[in-house]
Amino acid sequence: MAGEERGKRRVATLGRGAAIARALVAAAVMATGLVLSTEVSALLFGVDATAASGFGSRVLVACCVTLVVVGAVLLLRRRWDRRSLTGIGLTGLRADASGFALGLGTLVAAGVAMLLALDVTGVISLIALDPVRLRGFLGANTVVALLLEAIPEELAIRGYALTNLRDAFPPAAATLLNIATFLVVPVLALTLQGALAAARGAGDQILLAPAGEDPIVYYAMLTAFGYLLICARDATASATVWTSIGAHLGWLTMNRLVLGGDSVQFEMDDLGMLLFFAGYATISVVTFSWLRRRHSAAR
Repeated sequence: MAGEERGKRRVATLGRGAAIARALVAAAVMATGLVLSTEVSALLFGVDATAASGFGSRVLVACCVTLVVVGAVLLLRRRWDRRSLTGIGLTGLRADASGFALGLGTLVAAGVAMLLALDVTGVISLIALDPVRLRGFLGANTVVALLLEAIPEELAIRGYALTNLRDAFPPAAATLLNIATFLVVPVLALTLQGALAAARGAGDQILLAPAGEDPIVYYAMLTAFGYLLICARDATASATVWTSIGAHLGWLTMNRLVLGGDSVQFEMDDLGMLLFFAGYATISVVTFSWLRRRHSAAR
């Protein structure tokens, strides 16, 4: 108990610079864990986490990412911050499970609602649906997306980084800084990937965004997604980070179904795609914000 109180006093006197440093460390942990896990898996086992790889290969890489990033975040919280894990959103099995269901359900419901609305109005058209492939996709995607991206990234960014920023900054400033932290992750990851490729003699180009992505569109989408995930973090009374994890999984699932799935195929132009993404992201943000206000009013 005494150690916990000393930890709380220590955090309270760290200041804004220390809070930003902790957020950047969280971004570096996520980026480094992702890249090094991928590189080591490829070097030792000859596997990667691309969509063309087998399920077992992708799970192996994803497990490495989760173990490295989650382990580092928990160590930072307990040894550097000297504070409890509850503060970063690990609030207990019951609250975490209900938060996860809320986050996932909100994103999936919003996505399906937008698809139905756009289909009914003729903006998009459903041209193929394979239930067997859909079940296979949902099962594989859920496991890989949780371990490779949703769990480690949310615990690092919406858990550890956001908590420390909110300890030192007003809510609006902490939100902006957390979104900026989120944007730093791909920058660090791409820079590290480029440096490792150059060291192997496999190239010397450092990309601004993942291959095939327009940098402006990519970072604009990440900005909106980052804000959505912060809203998800605040949507429950316990502020469990598992709501953000569920929302992250829901986002990845809906996007992959619409953009590149072979189990479900839609005919849509750029306008239809824009309306879909803007619509279901807005519905999700409004839902999470309403839940946050309801919990604030109850307190």
